[in-house]
Amino acid sequence: KERSQSLKTEFSDLENEINTLLLNIPNVPNPAVPEGATEDDNEVIFEKGEIPTFGFNALPHWDLATKYDIIDWELGVKVTGAGFPIYKNQGARLQRGLINFFLDEAIKAGYSEYVPPFVINEDSGYGTGQLPDKEGQMYQITADDLYLIPTSEVPLVNTLRGDRVKKEELPIKLTAYSPCFRREAGSYGKDVRGLNRLHQFDKVELVMA
Repeated sequence: KERSQSLKTEFSDLENEINTLLLNIPNVPNPAVPEGATEDDNEVIFEKGEIPTFGFNALPHWDLATKYDIIDWELGVKVTGAGFPIYKNQGARLQRGLINFFLDEAIKAGYSEYVPPFVINEDSGYGTGQLPDKEGQMYQITADDLYLIPTSEVPLVNTLRGDRVKKEELPIKLTAYSPCFRREAGSYGKDVRGLNRLHQFDKVELVMA
């Protein structure tokens, strides 16, 4: 019994070590992707349309939002903190309308609409690659060992985790709206303003397998 228990413990330790190594192997880049250090090294495949030029002093979206009282950054800071804007009046209606529009368009394209949980367990975090290397970007509910989702892609993909899918069942097309939560640690700087690098934002996700 002692020998058997010792081997079980040794096996468990080795299994955990192997899993840790496997989880840290990065995805292999496609050979067609050019090497580079900055966005200037990206290859332009095609361009469509032209960048508009205005015959007046155009305002950035953060100034327009304040001018028309549709997004309130200061109120969001008061209630929660930076990165949590509050949408008001026509801004709130626009946000709700866009969510419904994109969901309806996805359904027309053959996607099945889901309403997933907005929190996930650890296994789901590993299932889509948020763990083990993105813990610092996720909000964790430590009392229950759960995480707020960074996008509804995570719970949607994990509905198929561990399942065997028959070829004739493909493609599987799923869509969902969810609020998304990201700590965006270390992302702030002088060039980041307005609706960039938010800690909470709305998104309609498309997943196809």
